[in-house]
Amino acid sequence: SITKIMTAIVTLENCPDLNAKVRVGSDAMNEFWGDDLNKRGASTCAFEIGQDNLTYMDCLYGLMVSSGCEAGNILALNLCDTIEDFVALMNKKAQELGCEDTHFANTHGLWEEDNYTTAYDMYLITRYAYDRVPKFMDISDTYSYQFPANDNNPDGYTKYNTNPLISASSDFYLEYVHGVKTGSIDEYYDKDGTTHPGGRTLVSTAQKNGFTYILVTLQAPFYNENNEKYNYSALDHYNLYEWAYKSFVYSTVVSENEICAEVNVEQGENDRLQLVSRNPFTTIIPKDLAEGEENGDASNSSTSPVQKKVTLMYDNIIAPVEKGEVLGKLEMIYQGELVQTIDLVAAKSIERSQVAYIADRANSLTDTSWFFPLLVLLGLCIVAQIILHSVRRRKLLQEARKRERMRRRNSYK
Repeated sequence: SITKIMTAIVTLENCPDLNAKVRVGSDAMNEFWGDDLNKRGASTCAFEIGQDNLTYMDCLYGLMVSSGCEAGNILALNLCDTIEDFVALMNKKAQELGCEDTHFANTHGLWEEDNYTTAYDMYLITRYAYDRVPKFMDISDTYSYQFPANDNNPDGYTKYNTNPLISASSDFYLEYVHGVKTGSIDEYYDKDGTTHPGGRTLVSTAQKNGFTYILVTLQAPFYNENNEKYNYSALDHYNLYEWAYKSFVYSTVVSENEICAEVNVEQGENDRLQLVSRNPFTTIIPKDLAEGEENGDASNSSTSPVQKKVTLMYDNIIAPVEKGEVLGKLEMIYQGELVQTIDLVAAKSIERSQVAYIADRANSLTDTSWFFPLLVLLGLCIVAQIILHSVRRRKLLQEARKRERMRRRNSYK
């Protein structure tokens, strides 16, 4: 019956008016009266053929609260020409959500060979409904719903949610659990008529201490060791939630703009730059480790539950640098698995220093292989110029003395 989660999603996303009336025809009921043993005894909402006072919303509550199989077919036949067309929309949506091991064959989840899913795929589907489909959680978290009157119930009637974790009278009640859907079948029959033991499934959510869980369990036993019906799926959810909220806490591993590293800056007004996390990262960690961190017992990477690995894009960066410029990454690793990567960005802008720039350019020249040979050649050129200038000056002096002697001789004559 957890198939009905996808039936509800497709309905809520494709129905233009949930308060509109629906047609209730025999085509929505026939399969439950046929020869297929897997369809006999299906859970219903007690809707009646020809009933004309039901709305889409009534059918959604019947689908998700009381797990009515006929409600799924009624919704399908009012939104599409055939049930098969509606199921095609269900499979299309599953593919869009990244479900790789899911295929729907009907709207209600009664056993068919090509109607299957996995716990992870059902998590993807439920997470989408939880986050993105308005009204879904309100409907699935409803404890009871009053349905309109019909021939067998002239004063109307009430149906109750099949999820014992939201029923205050249940041994499995938890006030912080909300929705989503149960599923159960004691046995089913394959195409050869062979009988197989069934089981219980349950998808639920819980909100407490500021964070939320989505829990999916499949194939819990239908009977206990005394061959008596027992709701092991509810027991599993009850125990897992109680354990999780007692054993784990929500912890901020990295805050937004937290200083995570420093890098050298060349040619800048500052020679060091802090790198900060662009985004925060929060996760659940064992409570004892979190308490150890608060007491200072987990201050180093060897004892912290989440390891942090910094990778810089450059060992040294050259100014100018803009605030917020990505210069590295911070990887969060838990038990050897990468769980999150966050960009490390410049904490502030650093302008280029002209003095440092010129000095750095000068230093870079001295590091080249041709600098000293060039310096020697330049020195030789300077010496050559000095010698040439000296020779020219000597010649000019000699010519000047010669002209002076000739002038004096001429003056004696």
